Amino acid sequence: MLVKTLLIGLVALVGYSEYFLTGASMIFRPIALAPLVGIVLGNIPEAIKVGAAMELAYIGVVEVGISTPQDMVSASVLGTTFALSTGKGISAALTFGLPLSMLVLIVQNVMYIFVAPLYVNKMDEYAKKAEDRKLSLMAFWGGTAVNFLPSVLFIMLAYYFGTGFSKQIISVIPQFVQDGLVVASGLLPAFGFALLIQQMLRKDIVPYMILGFALTAYLKIPIIGIAIFGLVIVMILYYNEKKLKQQMDLIGKGATDDDESF
Repeated sequence: MLVKTLLIGLVALVGYSEYFLTGASMIFRPIALAPLVGIVLGNIPEAIKVGAAMELAYIGVVEVGISTPQDMVSASVLGTTFALSTGKGISAALTFGLPLSMLVLIVQNVMYIFVAPLYVNKMDEYAKKAEDRKLSLMAFWGGTAVNFLPSVLFIMLAYYFGTGFSKQIISVIPQFVQDGLVVASGLLPAFGFALLIQQMLRKDIVPYMILGFALTAYLKIPIIGIAIFGLVIVMILYYNEKKLKQQMDLIGKGATDDDESF
């Protein structure tokens, strides 16, 4: 149990590496973390199913500006662990993943408010003394430790103490409630896609969305084909924009030369 707890913490740390190591790799999403949890718990096929279902349920959960709707790493890791340990699948993942992820978010906010200013002040001292190496180390390791290590510890403790407890809770929840959660998980993707479409409904993007729909609905082109078409369109727009920028620079340079000659 202790080894699995440590491995679950390692999976959570991999998920949080999105924020301090791998960049925008989307490794913190359920579809990426759930199979890793499946490797730890020895049930990869079921973990992939749960991860795919959770990804559809949470597809509209995105961080926009300072808005952080929930902590996706803890939702993905804990949701998958409880889904596999209880044998209840996506209903258990949604029952435990979302509430626990909100608790992790509270832990992170507490760290941001009360602890983060301490290492930020230390960074200011290093900056004033021009100690760039210490500044870089404090910015990376200090920020990582303060922002994410408490969340990893919370996830490990929730897994270690929560597996047996979660089974008891699942057994108490009436079957019709669990069935309702399964039905709700089927409706959540619609809300997720609605949120995405709401952000995409811009005059310069809508034509491409309609084109993709038409290619899929009427020409029956598979998703890989749609992705290739999209890549070609992006390349055309990119190189045309680059060429237009070069032409505008030449025109601006010519106008500057004419002014100097005058």
